[in-house]
Amino acid sequence: MRAVRALSGVYGSSADQPWLPGLPHAAGALATYFVFGVQACVTGLLLATLASFVVYLPVIALALNGGRAIEADAAAPVLNMKAQMTLLGLWTVTAWAGAALAG
Repeated sequence: MRAVRALSGVYGSSADQPWLPGLPHAAGALATYFVFGVQACVTGLLLATLASFVVYLPVIALALNGGRAIEADAAAPVLNMKAQMTLLGLWTVTAWAGAALAG
């Protein structure tokens, strides 16, 4: 759970530049409104959010830490640009797939 909080931006991904999912994530998910409607858009947003915190962030934390669990006293791995783009891609695909299934 510590890795999820650290990578989700609650603590920031690095000391210099915290990363918070923002405009690109919202734009990727809200674009489904124009294709599928409001109910499908909300469903896609909820599924993408759930998948991010339950699956995507923990898996990326493991990958950034060399496949090992993050120790309780260790610093969270830095979320680099490649990881950020991967999360954005997974978020967008999940939001669109959820909206398409709900629509």
